[in-house]
Amino acid sequence: MLARPIGVSSGLRVLGGLYQQGASPATLFGAHHCPRMPHWTSMKTQAATSTIQAPADGNFYKYGLKPVLGKGIMDATLKRLGKVELKAMESSNFVKPQSVMYELDGKQRRWDMISSHSSVAVIIYHTERDALLVVRQFRPPAYASAMKQHEAEGLPAPPLTVGFTYELCAGIIDKNKSLQQIAAEEVKEECGYEVSPDKLQWVTQYVSAVGTSGSRSDMFYVEVDESMRVNQGGGLEDTGERIEVLALPLDESKGFTEDPNYPKSAGLLFGLMWLRARIGAQKALPASSIV
Repeated sequence: MLARPIGVSSGLRVLGGLYQQGASPATLFGAHHCPRMPHWTSMKTQAATSTIQAPADGNFYKYGLKPVLGKGIMDATLKRLGKVELKAMESSNFVKPQSVMYELDGKQRRWDMISSHSSVAVIIYHTERDALLVVRQFRPPAYASAMKQHEAEGLPAPPLTVGFTYELCAGIIDKNKSLQQIAAEEVKEECGYEVSPDKLQWVTQYVSAVGTSGSRSDMFYVEVDESMRVNQGGGLEDTGERIEVLALPLDESKGFTEDPNYPKSAGLLFGLMWLRARIGAQKALPASSIV
């Protein structure tokens, strides 16, 4: 069994509860352990668009993003990429289309889904850089989705750069090992750092793609420094992985969070906010500097 921290679910209410009574997150969790809610009226307005864009200036290293092992991986991957097209799935070792038949109000109903592996993700804090380690890689589904959007809007095919996403270090659960062991292997394989499984702190479990998959992911936290580096990382290139490891300084991460031109996974967004709150609490920073 995983040791999991006690949550506050017993105090959460939809109506008539703590929030309706005016309790703030700081009141519920402590001033340094939960960032205050942002002032929505002061937030920048983002024009609504369904078209995925790449950074207009072609700069993929804004917000202090620095390659841990030097630049060039993204450019090298772009040179290796060729034509991208969609076709019907014949078979797969990773996902399986299925239909769930269930009854509601005495009537049989159907919900189509994709059966897939559960996974682990790791929030990696580099203590020497005061940064979150982010992995960037070309994700064919992300590009295919952008390609379909452009086609529907009568636009030319987007540049291949829109298929590069920013994520936490992560991997599927396909081995008969503990979650901590699998997570530690992913940290070494993707990012190049050797961490002991018992140093991985469990953060939470969440459900991915609730309308299509419903697979579960366990999120962990670990700290690293350069003394723990054992290889170059980058993933398993023979399986199609070519991962670039980036260090995102926490003091520049808010702009990154809000910029839609840097496609991010939901796990990365949550992990980044969680880490900012954690480090902010350790440094006794004011809430305004965390969110």
